[in-house]
Amino acid sequence: MIKYFVLIILLISSSNASQYNLGETALKAGDIQKALVHYKKAVSREDEDAMFKLGLFYYKGQYVKKDLEKAFNYFKQASKLGHQKAQYNLALLYARKDSSFHNYRLAYNIFLDLAKQSHAKAQYQVGNFLTYGFVDKDYKLAVQWYEQALKNGSKLAGCSLAYMYTHGKGVFVNLGKARELAQDGYDSKIPLCMKVYKEFNLHKYDRDRGFKL
Repeated sequence: MIKYFVLIILLISSSNASQYNLGETALKAGDIQKALVHYKKAVSREDEDAMFKLGLFYYKGQYVKKDLEKAFNYFKQASKLGHQKAQYNLALLYARKDSSFHNYRLAYNIFLDLAKQSHAKAQYQVGNFLTYGFVDKDYKLAVQWYEQALKNGSKLAGCSLAYMYTHGKGVFVNLGKARELAQDGYDSKIPLCMKVYKEFNLHKYDRDRGFKL
């Protein structure tokens, strides 16, 4: 009986995967309508990847008419099934002031949960929330989250840390550290890094290469 039950579960999972894969194949072939049909079939069978994919389409207005309400619903479905990317995008929607479901507290809670799982983008967002006081304001804690995000590969976090060091928020002003932190983002033409770099003329200061996370 147990073997029979396991077999049924495996068959259902295989069917879900095949619908999603058929959607991917159709999308690569340029058959958008066929791809959407397969994705929606996969969604009806609780496929979180298909939910996320459709949510992303509606969020960006890619292949379909932009619809934040539909994007929200797909992201929320996938989030309940533990899909990290869907959770992150759901938080982004909660954070948007132009959405009917705007709620900074809900956005922050999701970002924080993901940040604790070493999600770099979410760590960066938690730093932003604490820097700009969207929920609470705590510069020192914001710096810690930016540092974690930078450690996990977020170049934007380096830009924000540079901002903190130029403004003395949560840390002592140190323009050498600010240059060290902003340099990579400046070279990559990230707007925030470029703004901080130019505003404080960081090219005039020796890079503080002693800075370590």
